[in-house]
Amino acid sequence: MLGVGGRDLSADVGGRGTIAALDALDADPATELIVVLSKPPDPSVAERVRARARFASTPVQFALVGPGYPDLTAAAEDVVRALGFRTPHWPEWPGRAPAPARGPASARGSLRGLFSGGTLCVEAMVIASQGLGHVASNIPLPGGSHVDATTPTTGHMMLDFGDDALTRGRPHPMIDPSLRLSRLASEAADAAVGVILLDVVLGHAAHHDPAAEVAPVVASALAMRSELTVVVSLIASRRDPQDLNRQASMLHRAGAYVFTSNAHAARFATSIVARGPVG
Repeated sequence: MLGVGGRDLSADVGGRGTIAALDALDADPATELIVVLSKPPDPSVAERVRARARFASTPVQFALVGPGYPDLTAAAEDVVRALGFRTPHWPEWPGRAPAPARGPASARGSLRGLFSGGTLCVEAMVIASQGLGHVASNIPLPGGSHVDATTPTTGHMMLDFGDDALTRGRPHPMIDPSLRLSRLASEAADAAVGVILLDVVLGHAAHHDPAAEVAPVVASALAMRSELTVVVSLIASRRDPQDLNRQASMLHRAGAYVFTSNAHAARFATSIVARGPVG
């Protein structure tokens, strides 16, 4: 895997790193398939990279996050099939069903997404906006509303806690979840919030036991508001040192719905808000 940074397919950078990486991988006889994964690209830059890929001797597939592109789960399934394997199963753990919504509201409150990764945040925003309409963010979609991640907000909203403005002088939220967990507690206390969606990322560069930090806050939030739903996108592999099943079990016992596909988690969270009150 060659990382070129989240801004490489922007108009300012022009995809220079991506094209160089594509050329390097194409020149390696051990490479069977090249996958280009990116946050929402500048359209002209994306076409420039696609044009270069058409001349590669190695097959190239694209997993570009943004409106009009397949979600990353679908892209991953395409990659697996292209390599001759069966479509993977994405484990899920059901959470605590919310109590009937109270009051005259015609919907189950707002959706609030709290992410440690910008790519996952954008993917969830794309999916949520298709079902709910406008979703504000500190990393908004084109034409979307920008919100300050440090202040309260209203309506549907998703925040990337890995954004530069929130990581100056402090560890990334994959390592130090304290800032995001504080926001999780405040969002849970907001009666206008119906569903909270968040990612938990495992791996060697992540917190050694993230569910041990997240699960108690989730349990407290659900104990405080029985009509609230918490959905977790657990990004992991079975070989991660934190133990996928153990992490999922802690989050599940806390009452969260747990998905190993971010797209599946985002669709489920969106569906709860869109379908209105239960009961």
